[in-house]
Amino acid sequence: MSDKNGILVVAEPKDGKLANVTLESITRASALAATAGGPVSVVIIAADAGALSANAGRYGADRVYVVETPEAAVFRPGLFVDAAMAAIRAADPALVLCAGSPDGRDVASGCAARLGAGLLVDITGLEIQDGRFVVTHPCFGGSVIVEKEATTSPAVATVRPNVFAREEAPRDAEVVALSVGFSPSSLLTKVLEVVCENAGIVSLEEASVIVAGGRGVGSAENFALIRELAVELGAAVGASRAIVDEGWVHHQYQVGQTGKTVSPQLYIACGISGAIQHAAGMQTAKCIVAINRDPEAAIFNFADFGIVGDLNVVVPALTTEIRRRKAAS
Repeated sequence: MSDKNGILVVAEPKDGKLANVTLESITRASALAATAGGPVSVVIIAADAGALSANAGRYGADRVYVVETPEAAVFRPGLFVDAAMAAIRAADPALVLCAGSPDGRDVASGCAARLGAGLLVDITGLEIQDGRFVVTHPCFGGSVIVEKEATTSPAVATVRPNVFAREEAPRDAEVVALSVGFSPSSLLTKVLEVVCENAGIVSLEEASVIVAGGRGVGSAENFALIRELAVELGAAVGASRAIVDEGWVHHQYQVGQTGKTVSPQLYIACGISGAIQHAAGMQTAKCIVAINRDPEAAIFNFADFGIVGDLNVVVPALTTEIRRRKAAS
């Protein structure tokens, strides 16, 4: 990594703070900089970036570029790409990291297109080998893990949440305000209303623990068992495509190839068969616990721990035991 260029992280504001995936990206960039040299820069695009800038420095950023405008109170692709490009021109990085989220993918693809650069998507590993950035990326539904490297500079990549550690490494980051002239086409979109259907719910993408239910739950009413266990664990709630298609839960809970890709520390799969479509979205979890009455269910092939039994008995028992231990502690 060049001493001159380093890494630029495009921050993703989330509920008044930096998204976990942004802090994880800064932490990983700082670790690489410690061995290979080069500055770690962050660009924050927001209506008010004060607290966000301090947070970036707390996790190891050397320099924070700030683009403050009331127009950035709500995500708009063109505006965020314009702002990110201004930071790229200022930092001249060797690598640009964006969040592997819907918003982050918009920014990454827009920047890559304007730069004429390659785009490394949904990366789960990042190393430097012989001065080159090499990433790992699950493909073909997660059945193959490949190593890739960019042939252009700067390279642009999106980072899957929860794949890197998030560690504080406080620095007195230099804050640089950028004045950006937004193109007329970037301001064409107007956001009239933002409706948060999952307000107060732990985000699937950033959750460290997920409790997910599948067709084995039996009914929409029985899905309450999954929610109760998740509440006791402080976990996010997930679901397989089968019960989303049945209308038992909203699509926002779907984990899998056509849903959300997650990498929690703990994934508890309740009544989920383990079809390839679902496995593609969760098999990079650090620990997978499967509960299924069918001992031949595919989920047991990649689970770390398996419980063969009726989830309608096992899940309430787990919930009760967790409550008991929490009360005793």
